[in-house]
Amino acid sequence: MEIKHVNLTKMKEIKYISTDNLDAVIVEGDYIKIIVYNKVKSPYGWTKREMRHAAYGVDEKEFNYNYIKKAVDSVFNVFPDEQIKELIKKVKKYYDKNKNKNNKQVG
Repeated sequence: MEIKHVNLTKMKEIKYISTDNLDAVIVEGDYIKIIVYNKVKSPYGWTKREMRHAAYGVDEKEFNYNYIKKAVDSVFNVFPDEQIKELIKKVKKYYDKNKNKNNKQVG
């Protein structure tokens, strides 16, 4: 009986970090990208997020204010800078936490 080896690749972990109108999508060890949404409030009490733009993924170092602002400007004429700054802060916190966790596992 011949045994065949099957190369199973590990699925990459995907993490979503959100504000009201923005998602940062982090694909571990690969890239991070921004998705821009328009929020639509329903008269029935729920809120729907409609995707308006999904930018190409970039390296962690390229995920900055200008990258996000360019994506946001392609959808909105006016947009609160607070959301961009909030998302950057959340993403930085995520990366800092995970780098510390990875350093502890190695050492």
